[in-house]
Amino acid sequence: MQDIKSVPKTSFLRRALAVQLMLGLACSGFPAYAATPAGDVSVEGNSAAIQNIGRAMQSPDARPANAPTRNTMQSQPTIVLPDMGDPGGDALSRVDERKYGEMIMRQIRPDPDYSNDLPLYDFLNQMERRLLQAARKLQLGGANEQGSGAYNFEVFAVKDSSINAFALPGGFIGFHTGLIVSAESDSEVASVMGHETGHVLQRHLARQMDKQTTNTMIAIAGMVLGALAMSRNPQAGAGLMQGGQAVAVNNQLSYSRDAEREADRVGFQILDASGYDVNGAPGFFQRLQKATGIMDKGVPAYVRTHPLTTDRIADMQDRARTVASRNVPTSVEFYFIKARARMEQAGTSSGMYDLKNTFESLSKQQPIGKQLEGFYGLALIAQRQGKIDQAEADLQQARNLAQKASAPGSPIQRQSLSLDITASELALAKGKGEEALQIAQATLRAYPQSYAAGAAMINADLKLGRTNDAVTWLKARTRAQPNEVVWWSLLSKSYDQAGNIPMRHYALGEKYALEGAWPSAIEQLRIARSAGGADFYQGSSIDARLREMQRQYQDELKEQGKQMPG
Repeated sequence: MQDIKSVPKTSFLRRALAVQLMLGLACSGFPAYAATPAGDVSVEGNSAAIQNIGRAMQSPDARPANAPTRNTMQSQPTIVLPDMGDPGGDALSRVDERKYGEMIMRQIRPDPDYSNDLPLYDFLNQMERRLLQAARKLQLGGANEQGSGAYNFEVFAVKDSSINAFALPGGFIGFHTGLIVSAESDSEVASVMGHETGHVLQRHLARQMDKQTTNTMIAIAGMVLGALAMSRNPQAGAGLMQGGQAVAVNNQLSYSRDAEREADRVGFQILDASGYDVNGAPGFFQRLQKATGIMDKGVPAYVRTHPLTTDRIADMQDRARTVASRNVPTSVEFYFIKARARMEQAGTSSGMYDLKNTFESLSKQQPIGKQLEGFYGLALIAQRQGKIDQAEADLQQARNLAQKASAPGSPIQRQSLSLDITASELALAKGKGEEALQIAQATLRAYPQSYAAGAAMINADLKLGRTNDAVTWLKARTRAQPNEVVWWSLLSKSYDQAGNIPMRHYALGEKYALEGAWPSAIEQLRIARSAGGADFYQGSSIDARLREMQRQYQDELKEQGKQMPG
């Protein structure tokens, strides 16, 4: 049986979403065009997912003509500064928030600029879990909600060198790789994540959206994809993002000054309670202000996205002074994750050449954090080039430095997820399957919620022919985490190796459904049903899931005012 490939979500999807966006705006009574207010900060608009979707999407017309392209090595970071307004209207329910958030994510996940780097994903989500644990202890917002009202937070990375982060409905938070690369400590990353978490917990986006504006919520996916497209094809992206539609959605989704202050306050409380350095936020924004030359002159008291005004930085510093000084060392893992973030946004082979020079330079600098990033980055590049022996040598250098940085008594973890995952991958590449499996299993025991460790273990199992072990583990994991594409993809691969054709197509259908490719998902389940070889239980599960997928597809089309094809 041949796989039915997911329909490419490129120009066709973006055109469809653009039409949907215009219809949604027309139905909502938005003007067809809007002028940019005088005195606004100009915006660089050629990056992936550049708009802070929870707050605003900026017109690409604001992009300077001489702005560097995504693959150009930038001497200064790009700062995304969208506009904010006052919240209004009845809030969406938490269930609706999640529904629309998942709908948007189904459009984003298949995009090439959505990062599938699992150690990076693990790092961000482990940080979010730590912040949420602190928020629950503080009884903040909806942190302790149960059942359908609970936020199931998910943090993902976008391959882009601009400095930005954004919140989507339902607890989805996106981080540009450029923000991670520009940060100098994990506390700085955590300060931004705490701010975005504050927006979610205080329901700032939901408060602005009532059920009459759900067309605009759906249209967010089109805006995100348009922004992603601009990093690869500025003209195509501009066709989706241009003019009044972007400005109108921008106005609808913008946050108020009060919401920004509230997110700052909540984010600070979370950061403090979770044990990160509370100076992370003022330090990070102060450095960005200095690097970009954005000062208060000619800039409103509140600006787009994360305001870089003196007033806001002063407020952050004042809060930090109320907390007793404490030494919070940066984890070694943060430096490895910075290297992975650089790899994600490098893109082309020429980008890899420049990146190798960057890593070599970092490996020779005095601060041990720079050396950690440099040697681990060199290991990643050698691995990408198939130079496994060189990769192992560079990885050992990084490991030695990590041991040196983790002196006795240091709170820094000696074990590093990134180091161990790369070691397992290199062992597998050298044909040492048992060694690769042992490393992955040990890493999974140390980090039981790690996606990277689970995937490394399954890849080793499959290489060793242990398909039953792989299938058993993945079946349990897909039951526990049914909305994770990576597990369904690996389960399909495992069933294929085991020769179970019906269940292979069933798992592939679940993967396509999570990516929003409903016709392909439904077709895969039809193939699974007609393939033969499934037992009674498997056949019943396939039939039930097929009916459910058809219903979900129909419901989503109704939300968008469309009809299901015959």
